[in-house]
Amino acid sequence: MHGLSIFLQCALCIVLISVCTLSVQLATLAWVRVFRKSRSPALADLADSQLPHVLVQLPVCNEGPLALRVAAAAAQLDWPRDRLTIQLLDDGDSDAHDELAHRLRAVVPAEVDFQILHRGDRKGFKAGNLAFGLSHSDAPYVAVLDADFVPPADFLRRTVPALVADDGLAFVQSRWGHANRTANWLTRVQGLLLDSHFAVEQEARYRAGLPMSFNGSAGVWNRAAIDQSGGWTGDTLTEDLDLSMRCMMRGWRAAMVSDLMVPGELPQTAAAWRAQQARWTKGHAQCARKLLPMIWTSAMPVWKKAAMTLQMCQFAFYTLAFSSAAISLTLMYMGVVYMPGVAILGLVVTLLGLSCSIGYLWLGQRMLERHQEEKLVPSLLLAVVFPSGLILANTRATFEAFFSSRMDFNRTTRVGEITKGGWRGVPELAAGVTLPLFALAEQPVGAPFFFFAVAGLVSGGAMGAAGAPKPVRQRITPGE
Repeated sequence: MHGLSIFLQCALCIVLISVCTLSVQLATLAWVRVFRKSRSPALADLADSQLPHVLVQLPVCNEGPLALRVAAAAAQLDWPRDRLTIQLLDDGDSDAHDELAHRLRAVVPAEVDFQILHRGDRKGFKAGNLAFGLSHSDAPYVAVLDADFVPPADFLRRTVPALVADDGLAFVQSRWGHANRTANWLTRVQGLLLDSHFAVEQEARYRAGLPMSFNGSAGVWNRAAIDQSGGWTGDTLTEDLDLSMRCMMRGWRAAMVSDLMVPGELPQTAAAWRAQQARWTKGHAQCARKLLPMIWTSAMPVWKKAAMTLQMCQFAFYTLAFSSAAISLTLMYMGVVYMPGVAILGLVVTLLGLSCSIGYLWLGQRMLERHQEEKLVPSLLLAVVFPSGLILANTRATFEAFFSSRMDFNRTTRVGEITKGGWRGVPELAAGVTLPLFALAEQPVGAPFFFFAVAGLVSGGAMGAAGAPKPVRQRITPGE
């Protein structure tokens, strides 16, 4: 029994140090964001007659009014009509395709080169859809806009010239905005998390010259980078991260246009957000399984290998948190008294993680000059609590990535849709109610971690249990 106790405490130390590494990464990126000089990509000064041909891809799948809205917005992009092709890549049900095509013709001007492509199957999911579209065009630059985004008219004018000026750039990424960020507390939290991702993490990676990933939408690609790096592949659920990392391995770089904001929609229900985050987590884990062996056997510098590894392995937080809780509960059940060093390490890692997370989130608001907005303090606290409720779902997603070949692409439920499936928060509620019975009274050193874990599980489960069977209604007007 004593030997098992020592083994479990050593395992717990490894887990805690791994969590600490992720926290230090956040702190380092925040430091770079504050102290590294701002960069803006060079822009080629081109007359209209010199502008290149651009393909705008709109991958959709049973998106309804959103497909019409993004198509109408794309048709209004400020770019010469003879050098602009728009593809609406319909991956939805065949019986709805004809109706969608008919409705699209009513919102897209006749002079726009607008193609509606429907491949008839979903092999490769979004990656397969994008690759299918590329096979019908030879344009040297490719913009990607998901259905829930509305690009401003000058979107191409502010991105494509950067790719023309620097032929070493694989893609240019704009910053996501959030049209419905004040809809409820969950969307406020998502807004904070994504603001920090773009305004702190992505911007810091760009300023420091670190590898960075495409975010799947609201960016423009150099077609040569896609082709030379193996193209879009559907063997992971995060095709954007997969292709980005393969480009970085081949020496391509990426740029951010941080002052260009493209608004999109955030999931408004716990079920939709939980499904989206599980898909992203599983996709990151799949990319790590696929690419890490290639990265570490390559001739790239060690610093670049480490940076790419840390970027892809951020998904591990949830599995590490789950492992930490499982080991701690086992030791409690055994009646083990922690070694002083382990107890101190647990407290330090917990406090470091909380301070780094809150500081990272606040900095994102500060960089965007939103730090004086109302409800910021409770939003910051909830932005630490709510993700804790994803521990069960994202841990399961991680295990599926490594130990299952199952490839379900559950598209994020849009506003106005009813969530499919039977999840109503029961696993999270059960874990959140049971955990305090074992943890808080017996292990005061781990109380901060368990408090946030319990709060996250209970809040996530409660939001799932309260999910209304009726869809959330929102008017979506084509072209608004």
